[in-house]
Amino acid sequence: MHWENEPATRKRLRFLRQHGYKPDRHLTKSAATELIHSLGGNVATTPPEPLPMAIDPLPLPEEPLSAELDSVPPPAPVIAHLLKHDAYDLRAELEKAQRAAVAGINDNGAAAQQEVALAFSRRQMFWIDTCRDPTRMQAACGQILEFYRKYGCQFEAPSNRQVQEVLGALDSVLPHWDRDHLELFYKTLELNFPELLKRR
Repeated sequence: MHWENEPATRKRLRFLRQHGYKPDRHLTKSAATELIHSLGGNVATTPPEPLPMAIDPLPLPEEPLSAELDSVPPPAPVIAHLLKHDAYDLRAELEKAQRAAVAGINDNGAAAQQEVALAFSRRQMFWIDTCRDPTRMQAACGQILEFYRKYGCQFEAPSNRQVQEVLGALDSVLPHWDRDHLELFYKTLELNFPELLKRR
């Protein structure tokens, strides 16, 4: 059995529960990983299982290493989806999933929540990829490469949390910024996270 199809570990399920997600069915490792990424977490940074020993375990590092952040690749369905959509499509898809979740909360709320989480994840990954070196991109499609060449090459890859802060700020102010003023993402990223600018 391929690791993506194996049942989610207790550690992943505990992380999801601690962040308010209550699965109504068994999740695979792949689905749990997508949800964790969409909630701003990282599989590598979730706390380890308690050790069944009488001694205290070694303390965990305060901040994960940047290599650990990229150690778990996003699932193939997320990458395949990004190759077919541009920035505005991903936002429209997220809004559609959110409306469906609100409207269908009584029918199948868990499936609707999962679709919203996946849409968040896809959108975040799109913008993170525009700041990654092309050799490290998860989904190197036309628009992502174009944005990297124009704007993103000036930045280190932001975290999911940083991207979500920028997206949230822009979405609340300009309804169609990601259709008409894409450069605002990078200007906002620079203003809020100047440490991400590459030193020349």
